[in-house]
Amino acid sequence: MHDIGYFLRCAAEDLGWDYQVLRGGWLHELRKGGTKHYVIGYSFPHNSNTAARVAMDKVATYTVLSAAGVDAVQHFLVLAKGRSRREIRRLCHEQLRLAGLSASEVVLKPVTGSNGRDVERAATFRVAQKKLRLLLGRYDGVAAVSPYLNLRREVRVIVLDGRPLLIFEKIRNADWRHNLAFRATPKLLSIHENERLITCALRACEVIGLRLAAVDLVESDDLSWRILEVNEGIKLGSEFVGQGAEYLRAAAAVYLAIVRALE
Repeated sequence: MHDIGYFLRCAAEDLGWDYQVLRGGWLHELRKGGTKHYVIGYSFPHNSNTAARVAMDKVATYTVLSAAGVDAVQHFLVLAKGRSRREIRRLCHEQLRLAGLSASEVVLKPVTGSNGRDVERAATFRVAQKKLRLLLGRYDGVAAVSPYLNLRREVRVIVLDGRPLLIFEKIRNADWRHNLAFRATPKLLSIHENERLITCALRACEVIGLRLAAVDLVESDDLSWRILEVNEGIKLGSEFVGQGAEYLRAAAAVYLAIVRALE
């Protein structure tokens, strides 16, 4: 099985690291001499804690990027902790209007979610508020709202130390989301033929202060591109490598570069 452990083990062998998998594959240990690093899930130790926290938080990512003049999809915070039911209803109503529900649909999502999990669309206040209440109950009183965009394309750029390692498009199937977990199909793209998108991804990493990230960019109907989100974790799992030998080699090269950067 070509999971992250497989790629870390291969990279460790190539580069002379001792590798050990712990806790059923959730925690990975890399050792060389007196140096020791841990990979937790899909999170690597390259980034500072502050930068990683910003990238994990969709609202924080949008706030930081937009303040620096980087075009990003809006994400509005719904924070229900410590508020009365009346205050929560008012807050939800305000944020849904900010996200443009009066004119179009909105997207409701966890602030720190991934893989499209619990991401929902809503076209009316009644439906949106119901879904928001469910999210707030499930995610400790915190959720995000963003405008729904009719997206033409979504592209992911994996960045390490100011250079692109990989770029691929996520081509959606029947689902409206471009997540590989929802059966979107990856398509490898040329780094040299997508300089505009790569420049935008590199700028996003520079603003947040990330050494390592997977940056998602989306193209809307007006042909404009913007940052959808920035992921500090790197996952090239079965949905990616299962596309064939070229994808397996691409994933191996990415993880090899990531481990090499630990030296």
